[in-house]
Amino acid sequence: MTNVKTATYQWLSLLLLTVISFSLAESGYSGGKVLLPVLLATLIKGSLIIDRFMALRYVAGPWRLIVLAWLSTVLGVIWFSFTRI
Repeated sequence: MTNVKTATYQWLSLLLLTVISFSLAESGYSGGKVLLPVLLATLIKGSLIIDRFMALRYVAGPWRLIVLAWLSTVLGVIWFSFTRI
């Protein structure tokens, strides 16, 4: 598959995940029913952005891991904040 096709499919995946997250958030549900799927979609979207659009997939050294750890930490803090209320 060419780079343009791959980027297009990944971009469409990002749009689809955004629509799913938005529809879950607007569905009227609250709490754990919505939180975990939205955070999971955000993690997938963040991984796609880090790998493809930030071009960190094949970077030597810990740079990709550092950015993924930052994303996981932020999502973990959000999850912790909403589940401890």
